[in-house]
Amino acid sequence: MVSTERNRQKERSTMNVIAEYLWIDGGNPTSRIRSKTRVLEIEDKISLSVFPEWSFDGSSTEQAEGNNSDCVLEPVFYCFDPTRKGIHTVLILCEVYDVDGNPHPTNHRAKLREILNEKPNLDAWVGFEQEYTLFLGSKPLGFPSERRYPPAQGPYYCGVGADEVSGRELVEEHLSACISSEIPITGINAEVMPGQWEFQVGGPGVDPLTGSDCLWVARWLLYRIGEKYNISATLEPKPVTGDWNGAGMHINFSTEATRSEGGLAVIEEIMSTMGNRISEHLSEYGDGYEIRLTGKHETCRYDEFKWGVSDRTASVRIPITTARDKKGYFEDRRPNANADPYRVAKVIVESSK
Repeated sequence: MVSTERNRQKERSTMNVIAEYLWIDGGNPTSRIRSKTRVLEIEDKISLSVFPEWSFDGSSTEQAEGNNSDCVLEPVFYCFDPTRKGIHTVLILCEVYDVDGNPHPTNHRAKLREILNEKPNLDAWVGFEQEYTLFLGSKPLGFPSERRYPPAQGPYYCGVGADEVSGRELVEEHLSACISSEIPITGINAEVMPGQWEFQVGGPGVDPLTGSDCLWVARWLLYRIGEKYNISATLEPKPVTGDWNGAGMHINFSTEATRSEGGLAVIEEIMSTMGNRISEHLSEYGDGYEIRLTGKHETCRYDEFKWGVSDRTASVRIPITTARDKKGYFEDRRPNANADPYRVAKVIVESSK
């Protein structure tokens, strides 16, 4: 009997893959990450090229009108999905396109990619310090229910003990999930306010596109694991008013020129450029920077620009190692926790050489 095409296909080596498609929505003023699940039958080995395009209802994500609602998901990055059981589970980060094949206006990854292509010799490296605050209901973890505030901040930063830190089980699970997914996470620590934490993604050799991709996936993992504990991770820049630290997303940035001999002089040139582009940078640094960048709580005022060695009250800190070696990286401390890393990286690339 002659085999049908259907039977021949069944004879091939195939596997079912549970794929979670992730994308950045059109939320204004703050974008969020969305996702939906697709089961794929894939032949041979898993690679980015085997994942097909998909579509979604852009009218439900502030990216289209209801009478013309289709938007297209183009896979650009994937990793193992540690939130699901099974060996064939992946997270697929996508860029959003319109049906004519053009990058959607909310596709800031495409804009970062374009500016990087215009500076092929820049060889930029990035590291993100993502702060966030864990909430149980309407209160941050560690804020007692019987009174409004816990004792003043001071002992909580990098603290240990149930009286000083909250949410460690979730935080540790998130760390393990990122490592399992081969996200370049480099550390975690409890932050200054109760219930506030930080994780770091990127570092030496991590380019702006990859670093930003990995940060968005790490955020998704944080939210997804939080569902298990009924705990919400918020990126609000000032989650509690008053004498409490806000939440930022500091970016450590370097180029081939800043890492080479004479790099400190190049950094000084970049600082001059950034000082003349305050509004251009702040427009990309997340909603609500005015309530966080007040000149208090380890920040410089948003309408000022200053930089200094080992100065955590500056807009941009020059690490002591960079000053000592006269080359290296700098840390822009202004981006909010809720900023889009693609937008932050893009504006810094524009100001760099």
